[in-house]
Amino acid sequence: MAFVPSRRKKHLSLDKDELNLNSMMDMMTIILLFLLKTYSTTGQILTPSEDLKLPFSASTEQPKKELSVSVTRHAILVGNDILMDLKDLPQDENLIRPLFARLSQLAKEAQEDEVRYGKPFNHEVIVQADENTHFQVLVKILYTCGQSEFNKLRLLTYQENL
Repeated sequence: MAFVPSRRKKHLSLDKDELNLNSMMDMMTIILLFLLKTYSTTGQILTPSEDLKLPFSASTEQPKKELSVSVTRHAILVGNDILMDLKDLPQDENLIRPLFARLSQLAKEAQEDEVRYGKPFNHEVIVQADENTHFQVLVKILYTCGQSEFNKLRLLTYQENL
């Protein structure tokens, strides 16, 4: 004897159920935003200028995004602005007056931002110097940075391939 289906099964349609893509798209959007946020915090933060060849170092510490002072073969730059030519450096003193004035102005602005917005002034500066820069020039740059309230100095180098 054959099995007789019930009324409910008789009237059941054979339409296929569709997949709800809304919740899947929400999930993928959240994953994408999470990956973009974590990816944007890594990678190259500073790019040296074309007239600058950085020295190599065995250090593995990654640079942070801070104020940068660059010493190329021909000029001194603060950020991307050319401040002065190397041939105009004072020979008899360590303080470089145009660099001191610019860094003091930036330190004052950072202190005002600390008071207004609560953004801490960390007194850090990254010095990028060409590998052929004379030691006396580098000493003058470091001395001037220290005198203008930027007393936490970091030298930017390429990581040596071991």
